[in-house]
Amino acid sequence: MFERNKGAIYAIYNRALREDPALQGKVVVELKIAPSGGVVDCRVVSSELHASELESKLLARIRQFDFGAKDVDTMVVTWPVDFLPS
Repeated sequence: MFERNKGAIYAIYNRALREDPALQGKVVVELKIAPSGGVVDCRVVSSELHASELESKLLARIRQFDFGAKDVDTMVVTWPVDFLPS
């Protein structure tokens, strides 16, 4: 799912880069995924960016992910994302 949405995630980062060209680092997010496939909770576990506005935009985008319904319990997943200027 993250691979499929990589373009949208990096578009948010690239917009933030225009304001702060030195912005880089790793963000680790924790997702709670419901059996329906929807993201019911999402938070930043750790961040090297120190850019709360960017982090909140990233979380808003990740909350829109749909992992597809599965016959499973609610899952909690942590996912690291490295942001480096290209």
